[in-house]
Amino acid sequence: MTQDMVGSTSSNKRQKVDHNGGANLRMCHHCGKSFKRTEHLERHVRTHTKEKPFLCHCGASFARRDLLTRHQRIAEHQGDAPSPGSVPVPGPGPGALTQSRQNSISSHNVDPCFCARPQQAMQVPVAVPAPLPLAVQEQTQRPPNIDAGQFVPNFFSPQMLDGGVDFDTHFREFTSFLDGVGLSAEWSPFFSDRDRYQDPVDPELRDEDNETTSPQQGAPTRAGTPFSSWLPSVTGNRINNYVSDTDNPRAVDPETRLFKVTEEQRSKVKASIQDFSHLLDPTFCVPSRHSLTRYITSFFGGFHSHMPFIHVPTWQITEHSPELIFGIAAIGAQYCFERKASERLFFAGKALVLERLRRNAELLDMSAIPRIHTVNSAKQSGRDSNAPDKESQVETIRALVTLMGFSTWEPKAAMVQESFVLQGILTQALRNAGLEDVDELVSSTPSSHPHDSNALWHDWRTWAKQESCRRSKLICFSFLHTHSIAYNVYPTLRSNEVGLRLPCSTKEWKAPNAASWRAAAREVQEPQLFFREALSLLLNNKSESAPLFPIPTPLGNYVLLHGLLQRIHIVRDLSLPITSSSASLPSEEVEKLERGLRSWTSCWQQAPESTLDPNNENGPIPFTSSSLLALAYVRIYLHLGPFRQLETRDPQLISEAIASSPDIERSDGIIAALLYATHMIGIPVRLGVDRVARSQAFFWSVRHSLSGLDCAVLLGKWLSKLAETVSESPLTDSEDRILHWVRCIVEEAYTVVDFEQSHDDQEITNLLDFTDPRNLSLAVLKIWAHFFKSNTQWLFINIIGNSTFAVSMHASNSFSTVTS
Repeated sequence: MTQDMVGSTSSNKRQKVDHNGGANLRMCHHCGKSFKRTEHLERHVRTHTKEKPFLCHCGASFARRDLLTRHQRIAEHQGDAPSPGSVPVPGPGPGALTQSRQNSISSHNVDPCFCARPQQAMQVPVAVPAPLPLAVQEQTQRPPNIDAGQFVPNFFSPQMLDGGVDFDTHFREFTSFLDGVGLSAEWSPFFSDRDRYQDPVDPELRDEDNETTSPQQGAPTRAGTPFSSWLPSVTGNRINNYVSDTDNPRAVDPETRLFKVTEEQRSKVKASIQDFSHLLDPTFCVPSRHSLTRYITSFFGGFHSHMPFIHVPTWQITEHSPELIFGIAAIGAQYCFERKASERLFFAGKALVLERLRRNAELLDMSAIPRIHTVNSAKQSGRDSNAPDKESQVETIRALVTLMGFSTWEPKAAMVQESFVLQGILTQALRNAGLEDVDELVSSTPSSHPHDSNALWHDWRTWAKQESCRRSKLICFSFLHTHSIAYNVYPTLRSNEVGLRLPCSTKEWKAPNAASWRAAAREVQEPQLFFREALSLLLNNKSESAPLFPIPTPLGNYVLLHGLLQRIHIVRDLSLPITSSSASLPSEEVEKLERGLRSWTSCWQQAPESTLDPNNENGPIPFTSSSLLALAYVRIYLHLGPFRQLETRDPQLISEAIASSPDIERSDGIIAALLYATHMIGIPVRLGVDRVARSQAFFWSVRHSLSGLDCAVLLGKWLSKLAETVSESPLTDSEDRILHWVRCIVEEAYTVVDFEQSHDDQEITNLLDFTDPRNLSLAVLKIWAHFFKSNTQWLFINIIGNSTFAVSMHASNSFSTVTS
């Protein structure tokens, strides 16, 4: 089918959808999945056929037009490209394709891994940008809000690209990272097209038909704006869509019905705490059914999407303990900006869970006794019958992590101390419950009664409990480590203690019923690896290929990244002499850590579920992982942990501590960390600092802000070091590129936001001289500070913003002292 025919068909189909109320669907004959748009169906079918219809005259073929355009731009033969209206040519056979691809790579002297990874990623159904049919492109193109050329200037000469001499390893790896996660090279300063218009809002969201597309259908996003298809304009938009948009299947089935609390259910919750009423505040009362509905919906719509440990399709409020319900409601009230209610619910949930633990004789006995001794003693003494069942232990763990999740980010220093108390209790509860996988995997195809729907339903429920138990423990491990990241606490639960299997596929986890679960499970070729095994393979891998099979899911990759971050923390803690404040790590450890991070990135790029769209069924976890990846690289070279004092909640103390942190040294090794740090500040600037800051509640988690703080300090310190040493040691090519990229980002930010309101005209003129790295250093800190301070969801992020601004003021005073 030609592009013109596709465009015509697409237009006609949309008219039919309008008149028929969205009833017209297009069905894939391979798997039966339905789509509302022809272009969505065509893109989906190519994941089955592996067809690559966009062919370059050099022999390389691509599944998407934007990949072909990028290839032509890199290869410097865009002038020979087919006209926009040309018909895509069917791709050659596998052998010819492989040979032509190798010839294309070798002819341009570019590292094969640089070209291979995007192609590799396209051979699985990854939700990355796909080309719109020509007719749709013509209808939806609009003038840009931001000139791409201003943000990503082209300062790579054709000679550098063609010869490949100066195109160093760090930049190749970073560009491969951008490609692999659906970010085009236009997001880096290495390749750009000044003539290409990029609208920061996806045309699909502006379709005159106002047709809402199912997340499962994967609405196309364009190469230059990976987040544009889901970025909400204000925080409330996502809430409204989540609760009331009848076109959104996530809002209708199953969540809306599952999260609606009836008066009968509220009465059961109220009755379940009667025995504990003496422990609660006399003024405390169970929220109304409307409030509970609001809080639970907000929890699952926001917090839980970042930490998916409760199986939503089988969720029933009456099947869970009141302490877990109150923990969920406390976080949900926080998302609803009802801070007083959230605090009351937190203390009620804490009182219940602590009393539950106090009443459990076995847990009390085990609190100071090694686990193996206690288990043996219990068996010998016959007290085994009084031990709590596994399900109640996991329920306690879930309640503890929700309560800790609330208190960890509260603005009051006293609440932070509550999180430290809960940290120790949660760690012990996890060890008591067991961190080894001992359950047999439930088969998705029951051997007995294969046509018995009741048996299938029972198997699904059993599997859901096992998987939820596993996820609860893994997410507790990752959150305990997040707590360590934020407050520089030595990890209370080490990676070598976790003997759990990595989480299942998102498709299995999200299956709304038993039949869908069985169908999803049948697609799984191999069970996921165990966490310890996978982490070891990442650290010991010395090849360019992904060392893990099967490729971990987004949540599995997220947990593994925490394992790598924990290793950085422990290695630094063990490597530093007591009297040293150096930020350097042993070179052999740095090499091993960076090798592990590269292996992790390779796995992430190949994961079929690694999409950056949190409205998609896979959620925002891959996006969160990208920020933690930046944090990992930064922490290899920046020793900021003991110099933040975030637990004080005092911006002045925090800024003074950060200002006293060790300097960093200019080196070739730090380039990778600088690339990711620059990319981190580039995201909110590209999308609009204020726009993202005010709409970050449901996709920009606190983890992004923790990563952003480290990235801001690293970049600021490096720019300051440049100003001090550039006269003695000229810039390297890599440093010059990064400096230019930072300057472009800062200038873009300063064109739309006034960061220098408190200075007089002469001071502003001096500060806006971005040829001086000192001014760039101050600007980076001020941009991040403004972004953090504009947050409306978690007041803790505002504290980070005030602290970052104070750091910039301290640095400004230091610069003034030096120059005077």
